[in-house]
Amino acid sequence: MAEFSTELDVRWGDLDGFGHVNNAVYLTYLEQVRTLWMESVGCGLGDDDSGPVVANVNLNYRQVMNWPQRIRITLKPESPGRSSLKLNNEILSVVDDQDVQPTLFADGTITIVWIDKSSGEPVPLPSVIRNQADS
Repeated sequence: MAEFSTELDVRWGDLDGFGHVNNAVYLTYLEQVRTLWMESVGCGLGDDDSGPVVANVNLNYRQVMNWPQRIRITLKPESPGRSSLKLNNEILSVVDDQDVQPTLFADGTITIVWIDKSSGEPVPLPSVIRNQADS
């Protein structure tokens, strides 16, 4: 399974009233890496008759995340079914020093299901997505 990652900066607007990244924003970060990953493997989300929906999210909040912060969000596809796929994710700090371990802010899994957009019924995963999980 090939790991995919992207980096981004925590934005001031990601913070809640307590001054740390709001819990719901973590899901937005995972959505961003998922979208970039699908585009990178040639599986756009545009005008196709089928596409992914999130069926399950399991997210472990490990450490408070503050601003300013540069983060790396990783995605590892695995466990493909006929129409579903598990994505393992981590959100980590970006560190410049090789001797310093990155902080793990969150980890978890998201299960996506490929559906027919008109009927809402599950359909087989696109081969390009399945191949990523099998590699």
